[in-house]
Amino acid sequence: MTTVRHLLRWSLLCALLGAACGAAETTSDAPLDPPECPPLEEDFIALPAQPPDGPGACAPGVCNYQTQDGCPASEACRPRFNGTEPVVAPACEPAGAALAGEACDTPADCARGHYCADGVCRKLCCGGDWTGCDAGESCLRALRVRAGGQIVSADASLCFPVGTCDPLDPMSCGDEPGRECKIVDPTGAVACAPKSSAGLGDACAPPEVCQQGLSCVGGRCVKLCAYAACAEPSCTAEEGTCVHFARNPRGVGECTIDR
Repeated sequence: MTTVRHLLRWSLLCALLGAACGAAETTSDAPLDPPECPPLEEDFIALPAQPPDGPGACAPGVCNYQTQDGCPASEACRPRFNGTEPVVAPACEPAGAALAGEACDTPADCARGHYCADGVCRKLCCGGDWTGCDAGESCLRALRVRAGGQIVSADASLCFPVGTCDPLDPMSCGDEPGRECKIVDPTGAVACAPKSSAGLGDACAPPEVCQQGLSCVGGRCVKLCAYAACAEPSCTAEEGTCVHFARNPRGVGECTIDR
């Protein structure tokens, strides 16, 4: 009986002292679970953007800048203007041979459907219609010319390369003063574009859209986020969920409140 009592007392003491009786340590060096990352969501409802009517947005006249209709095959439809009147109109003139991205001195050096801008031939387009441009470019820079001593719109645009910057990197266009990386068309194409003043939540509309790191959606500037697990910039709980829409470039989403 005495032996049994001693065993019971020893068991109780070991239960109280644990390690003193050779029990295993209960502490661990294993790391704690990392904090949960903000959620991500893919939108499969929104349909791909439909291009605008580019040819219909070109200046009216004897020919069309984007389609080149109205000019014979050996000529090009380009803006015609002079130094005495602030008037610009489409007109046919001899076409050159230089294509998009090739060097030029005057518009006459460029091939049919192209225009010389800053020493490089660019394809003519209208109304932001990206389908009027070659692959890897978008209709994103308005064409303005000096006519009659004034800088006036030609009611046309030029195709420029896209995919040249990162909209989530504030320094992505650092070598182009006055420009910042933005989403420049509804397909999610990005390029260095003129800086804007519209901030988060401000009203926006092309061509004056939102600051770098934001995008103009439904007439308001929304925050862009990195569409990757635990990546930055992310969305706070108050900003909503990082949602990737068809209008966003790969790896980029928008902070969206529950719809």
